[in-house]
Amino acid sequence: MSGEVAFACEISEDRRKAAVVASGREQDGTRVVVDPRSQAATLLRPLADAGVFVTEPGTADVVVAHGEFLDLVRDGMLAHLEQPPLTSAVRAAQQRPLAGAQAWERRLVVDQSPLVAATLSVWAFLRWEELATPGVWAV
Repeated sequence: MSGEVAFACEISEDRRKAAVVASGREQDGTRVVVDPRSQAATLLRPLADAGVFVTEPGTADVVVAHGEFLDLVRDGMLAHLEQPPLTSAVRAAQQRPLAGAQAWERRLVVDQSPLVAATLSVWAFLRWEELATPGVWAV
């Protein structure tokens, strides 16, 4: 991808694996997302120290990301490049209750970090302009 790209990071429950997933189109820019209530929260300080701006989704954002991801899959609007770790995660995926809705169950035998990272990167990409321009809006 050579354009606007949103990245998300996730670390497996056993902390032996990590996934970084990119979602985007052919344009310019980047955005990184890390769920601060996940194993990947330990990436927040090193990324900040490296000068990387990181978006930290809240619980409601994770729920919305999950639902939007499922809707996009159902509607045939997502494609992935057949990476075996993501394919395995999708095949083993299960949902769990979260804040009155659903999210991915991370605690499975098959590493779910690629699927969680993919879901968050799609969420960030769909909100590209909103997340890329922090600050106060004047009207």
